[in-house]
Formats: sequence, structure tokens, C-alpha cells
Amino acid sequence: MWIALTDFDGKQIYLNTSHLVSIKEHGRGAIITHTVGQTVVSENPEAIRKVLGLTQTTAFSSAVHRCGIEGRA
Repeated sequence: MWIALTDFDGKQIYLNTSHLVSIKEHGRGAIITHTVGQTVVSENPEAIRKVLGLTQTTAFSSAVHRCGIEGRA
């Protein structure tokens, strides 16, 4: 699926979400990590997740803590 997002210059960019790796909060917007790089967009992570139909997930750190590997190098 392709979605239209806005960069901080106000220009539209189009992202193929099949190659989406992560969405990270960055100021008022988000850093989108894609299989070939990153881009910063003005939409916040919650708005992007809503468009993609994703729900809030449990933090991975809680699962790591349960496995007893938190803090290991």
C-alpha cells in the first residue's frame, strides 16, 4: 500500500508501506525507517498508524525484561 506524507518543506512524498521498518516520534513529526533509508515527515506516528490500521502495541522492552536479558551487552 502506498501512503502520501508531507516532509518538513511542505512537499508530498509517497511511501510504499510494504517496505516500512519503523515509525519513531521526532519532534512534532516522525522519522520513517524504510528498507533503503529514512525520511522525516510532519505527520505524527499516531496519525500514520491510524492510516495504516495499526493499533497500539505492547512495548518490546517488557518482553525483553521478562526474558531476563535486559541490560546485557
